Amino acid sequence: MLRHQNASHFLIRLTVALVVTAFLATNVSAQQADESTSKKTEEVAKETTSTAEPTEKASSATDKTTPETQATDATENPDEPPKVKLPPPPPKTGPKVPFELQKYDVELPIAFSPSPKLGPAVREAVIAELRALIDRSVGPMWNLKIEEPDWITPRNRTGLERLTSEWLKTRSVELRFAQAVREQLSEYTEGKFPIEAESPPSAEMRSEIRQLLAITENDVLEPAVTDFVTKIAGGKVDAEKVATVSEVVYLYLTPAPVTVDKIFPVTVEVEGANYIISAREWDRESELLTTVRTRTTIDRRTIASQILRLLGEVFRPITLIDEATPQTARIRYKAGEFPPGDPAFALAKKDAMYVPFFRYLDRNKIMQKLQFLPWSYITATNVERIRANCELSTGVKTPLGSFKRRRMELRALELKPYTDQTTLTLVPKRNRTRPLVGYLVAVYDEIPPPPPKPGEEPEDDAPEREKPDIYRSDRFGNVTVPVDPNKPLQWVFIRSGSALLAKFPLVAGAERQMTVECPDDTIRLDVEGQIVLLQGRLIDTIAKQAMVKAMITNRLKKGEWKKVDESLKELDELPTIKNFETLVSEIQYPALKKADERRDRSSKGRIKKLGDAVLKVARIHLDQQKVDEFREDVVQERQLEDPDAPRGNRSAPGRN
Repeated sequence: MLRHQNASHFLIRLTVALVVTAFLATNVSAQQADESTSKKTEEVAKETTSTAEPTEKASSATDKTTPETQATDATENPDEPPKVKLPPPPPKTGPKVPFELQKYDVELPIAFSPSPKLGPAVREAVIAELRALIDRSVGPMWNLKIEEPDWITPRNRTGLERLTSEWLKTRSVELRFAQAVREQLSEYTEGKFPIEAESPPSAEMRSEIRQLLAITENDVLEPAVTDFVTKIAGGKVDAEKVATVSEVVYLYLTPAPVTVDKIFPVTVEVEGANYIISAREWDRESELLTTVRTRTTIDRRTIASQILRLLGEVFRPITLIDEATPQTARIRYKAGEFPPGDPAFALAKKDAMYVPFFRYLDRNKIMQKLQFLPWSYITATNVERIRANCELSTGVKTPLGSFKRRRMELRALELKPYTDQTTLTLVPKRNRTRPLVGYLVAVYDEIPPPPPKPGEEPEDDAPEREKPDIYRSDRFGNVTVPVDPNKPLQWVFIRSGSALLAKFPLVAGAERQMTVECPDDTIRLDVEGQIVLLQGRLIDTIAKQAMVKAMITNRLKKGEWKKVDESLKELDELPTIKNFETLVSEIQYPALKKADERRDRSSKGRIKKLGDAVLKVARIHLDQQKVDEFREDVVQERQLEDPDAPRGNRSAPGRN
């Protein structure tokens, strides 16, 4: 029976398959017939068009289309969608290179001061020797470009100090924009347009680029870009390709992303018998410019080697933060797969410290915002070839890993201390012009454990608390912290009275001067002064209450009943807990209102804490229930000892 059912099922499936196959074959043959018919129709239409073309040209020369005929032509095919001109595709990008395989694009402009000792032959020899030294010491880690600039004026250390990060960035953007236009013209002419023509751009061209990049209106920017590309093309590229390149530049390359990673401006000047070499470093990722470092030599033959040593001092490697937690981070080194020959240029170093920062980009990879994490440092603890595990020390509450966002790059720049001290300037957050004078600054080698709470005894095996270095801010709000060679990372605690205002790590020597924004503690200080006076009054009240109670007890024993009544009346006249609650409220209310206006939650909490501390003591020692119990004991004892004492429940003297 089962075999017969299987056979019937098989026949049904076979029949269905044959029917579907026949149906598909019919559809395919119909489609092929339609395609052949459409091809023939197109050929006939082309022949008709070619034969009718002279007639149409003649008629167009004598007749012009009227608006009515235009409307008729437009409505002949109402179902046909309007033609939309698509923008050109974005510029081609190469394959994505891992971070550790990305080399540093380095520009090294060297300006020689005008001197007979630094003639053309000497300059050429210095540059040639320096190029060889860098090739041997740094190797393939750098894509190096050395030039003698005309934009460092004067050509000495003063000209170097006048450079700013914004100026170097603007110059790099201008150069990259001109280069991007030439690259696109070469791309669309299949290499016939020279990329390096007029490179670097002239001062006039850079001025035009600066004006073009300053335009914010799209209606004005687009024709300005077209005019600039046309001028660069110089008639060597046909108009259609110039229009396409202009559109590409307008859509994708305005402004063009900067490609140079490091700029090391260097100056060499002569001062008597000495040659003074100065250098700085500008970093594209962080847009930070180091201070000027200087070396002196009397031997002209060592100029190149001194420049190399300066470059090793100011070079700060860039790292990528792959993973981050509130206490740790894992970083990757740029160009980590190209280890240098000179240890001065080594990337992965144990105990090296880094400053984390964030780069927010747009869809064209142009940086829109740069943000540093304040008072935060990353210290490499376990170093591998291209990676390192690090510890995070920070004075902010938000953990580093919570900053991960789309179109955001999380980077860290190596920190190289270069001075013997750092001056901290204490200012309030809302008024940076007013210094904080007389504030206590404690500097610890390591973050100390929290102190024991009042009434708690420290554990027997607890380590002894480190004694910090104590400083006081001067009348300008300055505190100078010297460098500790044994402990580069220190912890700073800033206090105002009993309140801890700020706590953060510090690498002394990384900068000459740093500004510390502390919470404005003036409201709390005013309240604290009034609370101290109130505490004195509370202590007097507690002492006087204890004295009156002792006096009543003593007079009760002597049977001086009249004096007992006087003392009881004096006891009732002392301030009560309700009086102190009212006084605390009168002190707190205007201060809390002012803190609310400033949205200062920390000051509100400290003000409430000061008042609560006073009321806590007052409730313990001025408990009205204990006073009433003491009075009842006095009345009962008097009734036992004094036969003339009033009987029954009655109000004590002085009570209403």
